[in-house]
Amino acid sequence: MPTKSNTGAFDLSAMMAEWPKLPEWPAPTEWPMPSFSNWAFAEREDRIEAKAIASFQKMGQTMWSHAEKAFDDHMNFVSHRLHEDFECAKSLSQCAAPEETMATLQEFYSRMASEYQTHFEKQAALFRDSFSENAAAVEELNETAMESVNELSRAAEESLNEVKAAGTKPKTSPRTTTKVKS
Repeated sequence: MPTKSNTGAFDLSAMMAEWPKLPEWPAPTEWPMPSFSNWAFAEREDRIEAKAIASFQKMGQTMWSHAEKAFDDHMNFVSHRLHEDFECAKSLSQCAAPEETMATLQEFYSRMASEYQTHFEKQAALFRDSFSENAAAVEELNETAMESVNELSRAAEESLNEVKAAGTKPKTSPRTTTKVKS
């Protein structure tokens, strides 16, 4: 148990001292404040923290791996398109008749449009995959947050039970109500 010289991890006395100075809100006049023991939440917190950090790391790794795939695919596409553009220019320089030039340009533009469409479909698929994987990681993070709330609530209840078992009354913060002038 923490002492006055060695406060616990959840020593809220500094915050409670400020409560009377806070503006009023619709609330009971006394707030029971359990004195959290030093280790009431430490082991749980470590486990929850590890899960939360693992979720953030997974989201970061997913983002970077998908970004790498997208940039790699895009650079390959740009390189290929640049090569095709130069090949078209070379073919156009060898054309002797206007009909030949039009046929070369028509073939070039239809192939280019098809390649751009395929490229954008691949990029959209990479984006969807990344979004789906990160959505799963966010769901895990949400579950960890809910678990954190439950664990903190349990730690507070356990600490309150310890205080009750010791026969001491939990600290309260006196609250005065003020009437609103109309």
